[in-house]
Amino acid sequence: MKPAKKLSDIPHMNDEELEKFWEKNEPEDFEGWQEGNLKFVRPPKKLIQLRLEPADVRIIDRESKHTGIDRAQLVRSWVKEKIRNIEKQEGG
Repeated sequence: MKPAKKLSDIPHMNDEELEKFWEKNEPEDFEGWQEGNLKFVRPPKKLIQLRLEPADVRIIDRESKHTGIDRAQLVRSWVKEKIRNIEKQEGG
């Protein structure tokens, strides 16, 4: 087993050089290396119920089919768009 290298031995490189470097080296070869534990936490979302007229649902379904976007995602995007417009008007 060869001796571990120090993390500080990794020179500054551009993306191409870095790619070639990691093709020849393994992270485990470096002293103090450990796999990162990075988690991305999304803020929780709230579920709301919405009652719509059948004609409105047909329009939503037609747009959903036309755009290829799921019905719930389409309505959500419309609501988000309206909220952004309100925030712009309020200066927020």
